[in-house]
Amino acid sequence: MPLARLVLVTSVAIVAGCTARSDQPAIQTIEAGVVKVAVTGTTVTDPLDPEQWMYRYADRLASDLGLRVEWHVVAFDKSWELAGKDVVDVVATNLANFSDRVSPGGTFSVPFLYEQRALRIRAADSSHYRTIADFAGRKVGAVKGMAAERDLLRRAPAGVQIVSTATFPELYAQFAAGQLAAIAQAEYFALDGRVIPSYGPDIALIDHHDLNPGQREESVFVVRDHSTRLLEAVNAFVARTPFPLHRTR
Repeated sequence: MPLARLVLVTSVAIVAGCTARSDQPAIQTIEAGVVKVAVTGTTVTDPLDPEQWMYRYADRLASDLGLRVEWHVVAFDKSWELAGKDVVDVVATNLANFSDRVSPGGTFSVPFLYEQRALRIRAADSSHYRTIADFAGRKVGAVKGMAAERDLLRRAPAGVQIVSTATFPELYAQFAAGQLAAIAQAEYFALDGRVIPSYGPDIALIDHHDLNPGQREESVFVVRDHSTRLLEAVNAFVARTPFPLHRTR
């Protein structure tokens, strides 16, 4: 092929490629160039704390999208409704994809994590407690609106005193002060089945079970439907970015 013709063909191909890329619609969010993300906290630094995992993962998502992030720190309860109400583009509060959390205007992403219900106790108390039935006359705490609270309300026998708090820091503070005998929480698993450690040697988890027997409890983002092409981008991010970031190899 003559050199002039080769240069012409190459130039046309490059232009065509650029045109094809520029024709791809950009992600459109509530505010141009910004992704608004709901999280339960941005200040936790403990690498064993799931709230910290979620914040770091959401931060990496925003970076991956090439958008400036605007954080909205919210209570967990009803947070799944915020995308559909056009408050945020993404809800990243580590929520499970229960059918009663589906809300108009928001769609669940693919899952990035799964959990089993469990009770968090002091390791020194391991000989005293085995299941929720052992806590009659004791206080057991959970964060309001979370699967853990739902599980307690469903399974706790008469005599177990359920304490619901608005946030994890409040819950942990009561536990540390000895006001709670246990915390209803979870054992966390990466999608490949590896346990994600969330406690040190002074803590033990007991009474492992599925919230709904035989069904895996999966954690997802909620993405605003009117944020064009955002759901596809979030799902692509999850597919190539294992959760949590500190377990990535």
